[in-house]
Amino acid sequence: MEPGTLAWLGFGWWSLGTAVHWASAALARSPGRAVVVRHQAKDFSIVAPMAGAEDASPAYVEALRTLSVAGAEVLICVASSDDGAVAPVSALWPGAPILVGSDTTFNPKMNNVRKGFEAAGREVVALCDAGITLDLDELCRAAAGLSDEVGLVLALKAGEAPQNFAAEIERAYIDGHQARFLFAADRLGLAVASGGITLLTNATLQRIGNWRGFNRWIADDYSVVRSVRELGIKTRLGAVMPRLPLGRRRWATVWRRQVRWARTRLRLPVWPLVLWEPAIGWAATGVAGAAGLAAAGVGVGPIVAAIAGHTIAWVAAEKWFMAGRGLSFGASAACASLVREALVPALIVSALGSRSIYWRGTDLGGQWRDQSNPASRKSA
Repeated sequence: MEPGTLAWLGFGWWSLGTAVHWASAALARSPGRAVVVRHQAKDFSIVAPMAGAEDASPAYVEALRTLSVAGAEVLICVASSDDGAVAPVSALWPGAPILVGSDTTFNPKMNNVRKGFEAAGREVVALCDAGITLDLDELCRAAAGLSDEVGLVLALKAGEAPQNFAAEIERAYIDGHQARFLFAADRLGLAVASGGITLLTNATLQRIGNWRGFNRWIADDYSVVRSVRELGIKTRLGAVMPRLPLGRRRWATVWRRQVRWARTRLRLPVWPLVLWEPAIGWAATGVAGAAGLAAAGVGVGPIVAAIAGHTIAWVAAEKWFMAGRGLSFGASAACASLVREALVPALIVSALGSRSIYWRGTDLGGQWRDQSNPASRKSA
C-alpha cells in the first residue's frame, strides 16, 4: 500500500472520530425548548428500590421524605426486612413507607421493584435510582415532557461532588461520555435508555403489563423503552438532570460497574455501537492522525504538536458540552476524561472476556441465559 494511501486513511479516520465527537457535543449540549409544567406533588408515585445501607444515604432519604411531605406517594422497596437499608431509613425517617418482599424473576432489581409498581396509585409513576437528590421542582419539570405522544421520559442522572480521582473518572463516564451520546441520539429521534429517573403515566405502565414491561430484556431501562415504543408512543430524555453525589469511590468498584454496563449493552441490539466506541475515541483517532502525518513524511516535532492540538480540541468539545448542561468541568475532570478515553480498548476487551454480569452478588447474565423468556432468545 502506497504511503499516500496510508496518509489519507489516517487523516480520514482522525477526521471521522473528531467529527463524531464534536457533533455529539453540539447535539447534546442544549436542553431544548422549555415545556410547560402541568403536574403537582400529589400526581406522583415514586418507586424507590434500595438494597443495602449504601442506598439509604441521608441526602437521598431526606429528599424522598421531603417529596412525601409535599404530597407525593413514596414507595421504598426492599427485598427483605433485614436488608441493610431498613435501619438507616427508619432512623432518618420514622414511619417511612417501606414495602418488603421479592419476586423470583431473573432480575433482582425488578424482583424488588414489582411490589412498588403494583402499589403505585398516582397519575405519574417515577422509578428512581438510589442516591439521587431530587426536589419537587425537578420532578415536575422532568415529567413535563409526558404527553399524548410521549409516553415515557428518562431524566438522566448527573454525577457531582467527586471526592477522589476514582469518583472523578466515574463522573467522566456518567456525564461526559454516556450523557453526551445519549442526549445526542435522543436529539436525532433515536430510542435511548439509561438509569436515573424513569417517568411514565400509570396508564402507560398498565398498557405495557406493569412491571413486566421492564423485564423483557436484560436491562430494565432498555426494556421499558422498547415496551413503550412498541405501543406506537414516543420516548424522550428529559431536560432535567437530577444530581447523584459521588463522594469517594474505589477504583475497582468503578471499573467493575463500567465492565458490567458494557457487557449488558453487548447483550442488547445496540451491541455494534459498543464495539465501535474504541475506533472513534480520543486514543484511536489520535494514533490514526499521527500515523497519517508520519506516512505523509511529517517530522516528529509537528506530529507531537498535532497530538497535543488533538488532545486540547477533544477536551474542549467535552467542556463545551458540559457547560451547556450546567455541569462543572475543571482540570481534574479533563484529566479523568482522557483516562476514560485511554481505557476504552481495555474496557471492551474486559467486557468481551466473559458473559457474566454480576450485580449485587447475582450473575444477571447467567440468570438471563437460563430463564425461558422468548425475548432473551430473540436478543441474545
